[in-house]
Amino acid sequence: MSKLDPGKTHAGREHNHHIPMIAPLIYPAAFGDEQTVKRALWALRRSPIHYYRDNVIVCEGDPADFMFLVVSGTVRTCRTFQTGSRSIIAFYLPGDLLGWTNDLRHSLSVEAATDTMVLFLKHRTLQSIAFRESRIASFLQAATTDELRRTQEHVLLMSRDAKHQVAAFLTDLWVRLGKPKCLDLPMSHQDIADHLGLTIETLSRTITWMEQSGIIARAPNRRLFLRNRPALMHMMN
Repeated sequence: MSKLDPGKTHAGREHNHHIPMIAPLIYPAAFGDEQTVKRALWALRRSPIHYYRDNVIVCEGDPADFMFLVVSGTVRTCRTFQTGSRSIIAFYLPGDLLGWTNDLRHSLSVEAATDTMVLFLKHRTLQSIAFRESRIASFLQAATTDELRRTQEHVLLMSRDAKHQVAAFLTDLWVRLGKPKCLDLPMSHQDIADHLGLTIETLSRTITWMEQSGIIARAPNRRLFLRNRPALMHMMN
């Protein structure tokens, strides 16, 4: 398998891949009192870092010294093989935490699926804060449990047919985004295909079939209307 170079996209174009900038944070509700979180983040003395779409945040095999809180945009974890094929393991949305591990090095690459802002949180410092702040400890536990659940669901999903996979993915994303009236896909169709283990052609055919069946309606800029959610649920069974 091959590693991607930090600061480069898949096409190898050079980028100024991280531009430190201070931005107002939207803290996860689980953090509770914002002042508590401000004190915690002040102890970490870090600001969010901006990454452009397709930039590498962490390479597979890099030291696992930090966890990452997604402030804005979408982040993906993936592995790229020597053949050029890629498997995307998970997507992370604003408020999601990733990178919690007992391993010394990251087993997957972490990349920006869209333009994104990421807050780096040092493992040891965050653990120390969690001992003092119960809400942050609870958030860490919930984030770890949620990541484990998603990993298990992803493994099970890979054995199902394309229609089941796409229906399950869209439903889960709709819930994670707060059940919006219009589902604005924050990742590309190629990313979705690589996540589900499908070819881009199979994904496109499946979405077209769902549209023709009246289950979804497509709008510009990768937006979807879930017109028949009961039918989506039925496809998942």
